[in-house]
Amino acid sequence: MYSLKGYLTRNLLIMLTFAMVLLLYFLYQGIQALTQDFVASRLQHDADSLISALNKNPDGAWALTTDRLPNVYHRVNSGHYFAIQIGDSNLRSRSLFDQDVNIPQLKAGEQHQATEFVSKEHWLMFSQAVIKDDQLVTLWVTEDISSLEQTQVQFLAFATAAVLLTIIILLMAQHQLLKRGFKPLEQMPEAIRQMRTQGQEINPAKVPSEIVPLIEEIDRLVNQLGQRVQRSRNALGNLAHEMKRPLQGLQSYLESLPPEQRSEGSKVLSNLHHIIERELKRTKIVGLSTPGRYTVLDDDLAPLIQVMQRIYPDRVIQSHYASGLVMPFDRDDLLELLGNLLDNACKHGRKNIEIRISQQNVPTSGYGIEVSDDGEGVSDTALSIIIERGIRLDESIQGHGLGLSICKDIIDSYQGELSFSHAKQGGLKASVFLPLPN
Repeated sequence: MYSLKGYLTRNLLIMLTFAMVLLLYFLYQGIQALTQDFVASRLQHDADSLISALNKNPDGAWALTTDRLPNVYHRVNSGHYFAIQIGDSNLRSRSLFDQDVNIPQLKAGEQHQATEFVSKEHWLMFSQAVIKDDQLVTLWVTEDISSLEQTQVQFLAFATAAVLLTIIILLMAQHQLLKRGFKPLEQMPEAIRQMRTQGQEINPAKVPSEIVPLIEEIDRLVNQLGQRVQRSRNALGNLAHEMKRPLQGLQSYLESLPPEQRSEGSKVLSNLHHIIERELKRTKIVGLSTPGRYTVLDDDLAPLIQVMQRIYPDRVIQSHYASGLVMPFDRDDLLELLGNLLDNACKHGRKNIEIRISQQNVPTSGYGIEVSDDGEGVSDTALSIIIERGIRLDESIQGHGLGLSICKDIIDSYQGELSFSHAKQGGLKASVFLPLPN
């Protein structure tokens, strides 16, 4: 299992980091190229000024008009230097002092630009060859750009901090966007819970369009499962109905047999009738199948009691439970369990049937169900047999066998407990405890 939020955040962080590093690299290269172009244009301007200040004395020697030169060329190690080569003559700026330089050999009209580290300085050199007074003049002008590079590094550090801050802000903004975007998904568990407890379908208009296909597929699977279960129950009910006719014929045949042969056949036939009646009552009790839905007593218990009172019109069934109580167990299973308990009580009670359902916390959290009747009940001996040996033996006890084995199977599937005792009304009380599902 992985977190979609974490996946999106992690990938956004990787993409932003890569994009910002690339941006910083191109930004640094662009600033460096811009700085060098700016310094080179200034050096070219100084070279033009040097050519203008270069004059030939009456004695044929070349000299510079110093008052036309910037003061930076007169200060030693100022970071601004020049050298001029005219034939065998060399003119140098005072700022060069005793520093040796290599003036490139150029042809008239050629220009050359290069960088070089000299001591602690980083020189950007511009060279140009021109013809003046029929003489080839080669000018070499340079400037120390190390201070500018330090400024570039400082700017890059500032830009890096700004980029990191931007990444943090974008991640925080993405976190908020994801939180808002996933908020409808956080409501999905509640919507599914309502679908299980109340049968409410999830409204596609209230969920993102991206997960509408998932919701539709869930609804389709639930409906398909319900239809399959319903078809199975209908088929089982139809089979039970169809078996009644041949069993009636078999009953007529058994009555024509001698008494000694009739006994064994009647016992087998009685068991078959027992199974058929049980399956028919299961189809009546549960009704429409709703797999996966919780049991809402306000909605589900009253229709079940109405079914029982139609089957047993002379019985009075009283129910006691907290309003709004929802039992987190499959509705079909619980209706089948309650239906069989009520059917057993109605069948063997005289008039009053009582069912109590409550939520319990001691000693274990869960739900308790008590169904009691005012019938004849069972003897202490039979009751001890039921308690001691379990539900399988009770089918042999006259009056209290139908459906209890089904109840036992359902209760066992939820790791619950089933017990019997004498009811206050005089009949039998069946007590069920179902622990909360994990």
